[in-house]
Amino acid sequence: MDLGDSLDLGSWSLELHLRPPRYLGGCGARGTVPLILWMSVCGVFAGTLETNLNKTTPQHYLCHYTAHPLVIDGRLDKPAWKAAPWSEDFRDIEGDSKPKPRFRTRVKMLWDENYFYVGAELEEPHVWATLTQHDSVIFQDNDFEVFIDPDGDTRNYYEFEMNALNTGWDLLLDKPYKAGGKAKNEW
Repeated sequence: MDLGDSLDLGSWSLELHLRPPRYLGGCGARGTVPLILWMSVCGVFAGTLETNLNKTTPQHYLCHYTAHPLVIDGRLDKPAWKAAPWSEDFRDIEGDSKPKPRFRTRVKMLWDENYFYVGAELEEPHVWATLTQHDSVIFQDNDFEVFIDPDGDTRNYYEFEMNALNTGWDLLLDKPYKAGGKAKNEW
């Protein structure tokens, strides 16, 4: 996994550069790839994925192919990023049963032959973080999390978390924590 180390704390721009798991291969036909990602900000992850899936339909985003690798510099004003649509604004993982977040969070995503790219815009007036060691339990700080579940069954899914100090935690879970899942950092 490669990680771009760009972070602008103004409105908390973040650009991640993730190498997809080997078994995803070429990621299908060129042009677009449908991906379902569950994302959470500031560690708000109440309940289990299984429970939450019954309460609301996850948001969807059509991730477009880019023919040229991106420069990881934290700037989302480059041509490839400008062409990528913004996601809907994030909402609580529990859906409409929770109030709308006070601050906006949204993402753009792209992929090429080697990488999956996530560019995020997070509004937060009081950004803080304390953890600096890779694979720390990052959700204890303000953080940005990407959940990737290739088959959508809430089993054997990947998480990437990053805090405002650019500390990352990449892990694999065989099942949600509340179902007895244990984080596997060595994957």
